[in-house]
This record gives sequence, structure tokens and C-alpha cells, in this order.
Amino acid sequence: MKAKYLFIFAILVIMTGCQNSSFNRDLAEDQKIYILETTKNYGGLIEIYKTQLKHSDSEKTRYKLAQAYYLSMDYDSAERVLNPIVTKTKNDNVLVLYGRVLSEIKIPRYQEAIKYLEQALQYNPKNGEAYNLKGIVQVKLGQFDAARYSFNKSRELFYDENKVLNNLATLSIMDKDYLTAYNYLNILYNKGYRNKTVLHNLLFTLVKLDKLTIAKQFCIEHKISKQPTILIEELKKVEPNNNFNFNELVPTADKMKKTYEREQNALNKAVDKPTSNASNNTVNAPLNKQGNRLMAARSGEHASFSRIVLETNNKLASEQYNITMVGGNLVQIKILNIELSALNTDQIIKKIKNSDRNFTNVTAQYNVDKTLIINIQVKNVSEPKISYMGKGKIGHCLAIDFYIKN
Repeated sequence: MKAKYLFIFAILVIMTGCQNSSFNRDLAEDQKIYILETTKNYGGLIEIYKTQLKHSDSEKTRYKLAQAYYLSMDYDSAERVLNPIVTKTKNDNVLVLYGRVLSEIKIPRYQEAIKYLEQALQYNPKNGEAYNLKGIVQVKLGQFDAARYSFNKSRELFYDENKVLNNLATLSIMDKDYLTAYNYLNILYNKGYRNKTVLHNLLFTLVKLDKLTIAKQFCIEHKISKQPTILIEELKKVEPNNNFNFNELVPTADKMKKTYEREQNALNKAVDKPTSNASNNTVNAPLNKQGNRLMAARSGEHASFSRIVLETNNKLASEQYNITMVGGNLVQIKILNIELSALNTDQIIKKIKNSDRNFTNVTAQYNVDKTLIINIQVKNVSEPKISYMGKGKIGHCLAIDFYIKN
């Protein structure tokens, strides 16, 4: 009897040991996958998922392996891995990835990609990524109106708005609607996005809107080119339909730059001619050689008025700011040729909103021409009074007072 119990105990110990060993092995592999994903080591991920697929062929593992191949830009391998499951899957994410792969392989199959993306949307009509990708493929097929619908639908479904806005901007560029493209891109710029895609597209729209002085300043400030005048002259000649790769979602500015060594001397001789604005959307601010920066913004309440104070490192010239009342309850403050220093528009809004007695809503935007626009909805106040208050703790103080109506 004792021997029987010893045998059972031994079996239990062996089973427990196997379970712990399996658990530890799975945990170690999960940790390794996490590290590889974090470091974007797609080659390592591919090896892990290939090993898993040998032991157990599942849709989930095929999807992960195909995704790793896609991210490593091995589109043919990704297509090969997904091919056995796409005809029977009901997983919209698998179908979206397959559509993405078909649009990237060496000989793209755009119509087939559309078919699988539409199938994904049948299973999940709220898949914003599917609509966004469908829009990109439709652009490649020259279906601009359909693409615009797809992008807007993706935006309605709360897919990554920044990607969608950039896609809408690029579509507008290809459609040569440069002002609309500028407006989309300016939203991204205002939100703090400074990647190459946004910066290059903004530069291109500024050039096409004939805002050459601003384009040159923008090019220098963001270090897009060491030869801004030559690059701008070259961009003026570019037709977007022939020189844009929509999938990259960026003007091929680097590709357009030729060998300019022989033109080095031309750079020093080139001078931008002053040009008028193509529209009223962007204002040419007076240049300030000292470089004005907004250091702080705040608001407060007094017995008979509410006050907003803007502090700048240098005193603002009177022609640098403009304050207007619109419709009796909207005040627009416009500051020209100003840099935001460490501030961003969200912080400015938060500071002004501290005074909620007279201010019901505050919005702000910062444009690429360094114009700050603050819109404030007010209640029960008279037209604002502006005064220079001298130098404060941080900088020069411009006060805007809103007196309560009797």
C-alpha cells in the first residue's frame, strides 16, 4: 500500500515539474517576444513564430508571422504565409493585413486588395484601418473621390486621425488643392507633429501657394535642406502626380534633389522675390530680428474685469498683435511672428481657461508661419483693453482686460 502511494506521489511530482517547466518556458518566450517587439527585431520574431508554426499551425500564429514579415518588408513571404487561410478566415484583421501585403508586393494586386478589404468590412463595418488602407489603394488606382470618402469614413470611425489627416493632405496635394492640403497639415503641425512626412508636405504646399519667404524660413528652421533656395526652385517645377509615392505619404524631396555641387555658387546669388499671398489663410508677419518667443500665458479675475497676460522675451511691436471682437461674444487674439518656446497650444488654452467667470470656451492654433491665434468665447464683458505692463519675472507683459458690463 505504501509503495502505491509513493508511486502516485512520484507521478504528481513529475507532472508538477513538467507544468512548471512548461510555464517557465512560455513565460521566457513571452518575455523574449516583448523585447524583440520593443526593439523592432523582426528577424528574431520571425524565427520564433516559424518555430511555433512548425509545432502548431494556427491562424493566430500565421497572422503574427505574416505581420513580422510585413514589418521587415518581406512582402512575398507575408503573402505566402497568409495565402492558405484568407479564403476561409472571418478575422477582419487577417484580411486587412492581406490587403496591405497585396498592395506592397513586387507586382501589386490592387483590385484583389480592395476585394479583401471590402470582405474585412463585411465582417467588421467599424474597422477604420480597413477604410484607411482602402483609401490608399484607391489613390493608387486613380479613384480620388472614392479614396476621399474612404479616408473620411476612417476618420469617422476614430482610426488614427493623424495618419488619416496626412493621407487626406497628400490626396489634396495630388489633386492640386494645395490650400486644403495646407489646412490638414497645419492641424498636425499645430498638434506638435514634426516628422519628415509632415514637414516635407508642408514645405511643398507653401511653395505651391507661392509663400516663398515663409517656405525658405520653414526650410531653414526645420533643417530640411542646406540649400533652401535651390530646393524651393526645384519644388516649384514638380508636378505631384508624377513625383509622389502615395504609399510613403511624403513628397519625394530627397529624390528630387539632384547633384548640386556645380551650383554651389548659385546659392549665394539666388534671392527670393517678394510675393503676395495666394490666400488670406496665412499672414506674412513682420520679421523681428531679435526673435520673439512666448514665455508664459496666464489669466486671472479682478473685481470688475478679467485679465489675460502674455509674456514674451522681447516687447511685442504694436503691429505684431491684433485683437478683434466677432459677433459680440467671440474675441480673436492674433500674435504674429511668435515662437512658442516650451509652451504648446494645449498649455496656453489651459492657462487662459483658469478664468472661467467670463470665458466660456478657449481654442488656440499655431500656424507654420509662426502666427498664434487664440479664440475666446466671452460672456457679459465689454470690448477688451490692451496695455503694456512692462517687464515681469519672465519677460515683457502684454495685458488684455475684459471689463464686466454693468
